[in-house]
Amino acid sequence: MRVSMSELRHRITILRPVTDTDDEGNILSSSVQEVGKAWALVLPFAAKISDGYAEKVQEVDYRIVIRYRADVRMTDRIRWEDKTLTPIAPSYPLGGKKRWLVLECRELVEDG
Repeated sequence: MRVSMSELRHRITILRPVTDTDDEGNILSSSVQEVGKAWALVLPFAAKISDGYAEKVQEVDYRIVIRYRADVRMTDRIRWEDKTLTPIAPSYPLGGKKRWLVLECRELVEDG
């Protein structure tokens, strides 16, 4: 996979869950902080639809390519358009070089 700067047409926001705990480790509050924004190439690459009796769950997986950065964590969330995406694998440098970073994420849509 080859990527050029002109292909980074989508604006994403990297969000990080933050929890405050007391001395015993009990969660006092939780929030989400914005770690940063990036231009990205967003590619949907898999979809799975499962129909149950009481629910219909639709999962869509995305491969997101951004300029390399070392601060993206597995616990982060990616906000893109009106979607919140969750990483399903650790991010990795494209082709082993620290130029592009690949994030594999899943969007979980529940119809209720």
